[in-house]
Amino acid sequence: MVQKRFFGGTAVVLIGVAVCSMAHAQSTSGPATSTVLASAATYDRFANPVEFTLDYNWLQDTGEGEEMQPVADVGGAGEIEAIDDTGTDPRDFRPKFMPYFRFTELGNDIEVTEFVLFGLIPFTPKLAMTFEWPVYKNVDYSDLSAFQRSSGFGPGQNNGLSSGGVPFDDLANDGDVSSFGDLNLRFFYKPDAWKGTYAGGEKSWSVMPIFETSLPTADNDVIGGNNWIVSPGFVWVVAIPGEPPFGLGFFAMMNFYDTNAWRDDGQAWTSRYRGRWFWMQPLSKPGPKPLDGVYILTEFQPIYDFNGDDFDLWIAPEFGKMMTEGSVMYVKPGWAAVDRESNDREFTLEIGFRFFF
Repeated sequence: MVQKRFFGGTAVVLIGVAVCSMAHAQSTSGPATSTVLASAATYDRFANPVEFTLDYNWLQDTGEGEEMQPVADVGGAGEIEAIDDTGTDPRDFRPKFMPYFRFTELGNDIEVTEFVLFGLIPFTPKLAMTFEWPVYKNVDYSDLSAFQRSSGFGPGQNNGLSSGGVPFDDLANDGDVSSFGDLNLRFFYKPDAWKGTYAGGEKSWSVMPIFETSLPTADNDVIGGNNWIVSPGFVWVVAIPGEPPFGLGFFAMMNFYDTNAWRDDGQAWTSRYRGRWFWMQPLSKPGPKPLDGVYILTEFQPIYDFNGDDFDLWIAPEFGKMMTEGSVMYVKPGWAAVDRESNDREFTLEIGFRFFF
């Protein structure tokens, strides 16, 4: 029997996805230093933060001895759609806003610091767009060995490191460059035919096509990379089978193919598979206590570069807590599990808030 009374009246556990990530960018020619700086300039355009809008409400036990269940895990597809106005459908496109800070260290000691504005805008109940824009981005290459050997790059001085698509004329003598970054947009669509249930109708699944594009809006090529990337893809979301607590979670698997719509003559052609796979696990019900409304969201990023025959794997667990109804705070560290290139990510740390309406 499906419970009809909600925990706390209208309390919602936000278990949306916000991801810090960086795909490998590799130049096919030029010295290693040029490739390294090109990677620092372009990493965020290939795998920017994502808001999945995957929400669960928690039902309250009526006192009749019936077990609490997440609404989205009960009933058939028609029943799930019928209660969509409660916000229990994981495909619900409600407006979101998420400011966050992210720090990234590459394997060659280049450091990237960003403050980013991210949000979700629904156009219709079945079509939504996310935007992500680093309003402040700093690339610090002062610890790069080639920079230290040359005692800095001056305007018009490339010190023999001019290939690989890196605009050394944009580099500053103090070893870092700051500006705003490239604009990333994603479009999600929810076809009615691409969803269903299993386990006797108690668990649901859904497939959505996605189109992502990164526009070269940065005013400095070290910050932005001077490429227009397009990334068709799809996301598959499925509720985890079983009883609570694991039965309250879900898997969400995003899959993209990254390629160029346009590129600068000095930039390498992009051909890359990029996976972003998430395991969402609620740990407690929402409530006023410090350990209430806590979840862990682990991301796995398998990335394969067809041009360089290079495979990378990134793992980043997100630890979040529902602060109030409609707001979440989270911390997300990340590490390279498989990393074969010196210009790949070594470590990232993301701290942010989500507000949903």
